[in-house]
Amino acid sequence: MKSVTFSDIEHARDRARFLPSLWSMRGRTVAAMTLALGLPALMMAFHLLDPDAPLGYIVVPVLLGGLLPMMHVLPGRLQVKTRFEAWHLVGTLDDALDKLGYTQAGRAPGTVHYRARAERWPQWQHKEITVTVRDHALEVTGPIAALRELRQQMDC
Repeated sequence: MKSVTFSDIEHARDRARFLPSLWSMRGRTVAAMTLALGLPALMMAFHLLDPDAPLGYIVVPVLLGGLLPMMHVLPGRLQVKTRFEAWHLVGTLDDALDKLGYTQAGRAPGTVHYRARAERWPQWQHKEITVTVRDHALEVTGPIAALRELRQQMDC
């Protein structure tokens, strides 16, 4: 695709709209319980392995390692620019998202919504992907991890 360029994936600014629909109540409860019980248990296990290590050397890396995957949940934005009319790329985008396990959930003038077909774990991967069709660009918003996969799929 010589006439198509991809922008860098950037964090979307509309996090407030994105976060309430991030998980169901059950998903939030499971995630909170996993973090509340799992991270202290991991810290205690590391402390038992090396009791002489300063507690800060154990707590900070465990907390960062436990919370860093949450960054993939945040919404991102990817722009796919082209020299020709952007609506020609929607078919290619459909195929790429189909290979990633998404199906078209709805269509409105200038906008296409996609949703994951199968039950996925963790629950945050159920977030929808929205494509806005402009004159010579597609603006794709969704979870950053899904956008990275999509970019790799369309780059081939």
